[in-house]
Amino acid sequence: MKKLLYVEEEFLNPTLCKPFIDLHLDKNESFLEAVTHSSSEESLSYGPDIPEPDGDYGAIYLGGNVTPVDIKLSNDKLFASVIANVTNMCKSFRNNIQLDYCGVIRWPTGTFMKPHYDKSEMYSPNVLAAFLYLNDNFVGGHTQFDNLDGSVWHDVKPKAGKLLIFSNREYLHHVSKVESGTRYVLSFWFNTSVQPLTPPLD
Repeated sequence: MKKLLYVEEEFLNPTLCKPFIDLHLDKNESFLEAVTHSSSEESLSYGPDIPEPDGDYGAIYLGGNVTPVDIKLSNDKLFASVIANVTNMCKSFRNNIQLDYCGVIRWPTGTFMKPHYDKSEMYSPNVLAAFLYLNDNFVGGHTQFDNLDGSVWHDVKPKAGKLLIFSNREYLHHVSKVESGTRYVLSFWFNTSVQPLTPPLD
């Protein structure tokens, strides 16, 4: 299967990104669940731009707590529409995939992710990841694609409303350190075996 790297500069109007960011200000809706994917105790002995020898580091957030908000189910028309549109776009490239995870991830100053391949295999191997950037009023936090020697061959600078889709198990990639400000991303992971999300009952 051919590897994929796709960027759409203006997938979503930037004004429609703010409600996703606001999820971090109000977590009282029944369809939201706060989870933690990082630890302040993680070792920072390696820099954010140095890959592990085999690239098998895994998607671990370093440098601070990213406090993602997991959007499992939503009655909100905007959220449901955007999630469906991103999913349909991804399915236009790989029609046999299903949504495994979708959540808004907040990256405060100092956070980064080292070069890695995504290898979340609780159900089956990842097929695609999609990142919908929700803001751009920060410095750093680029999604970068790496060669095995540590050099970067492609750089994606976040811009509110920009969509990135790529073969996350096959491309070595990382997120550069957020130097100032706060980075927000609506992140998706797709695989081929989990059951798709279903709408909540009224």
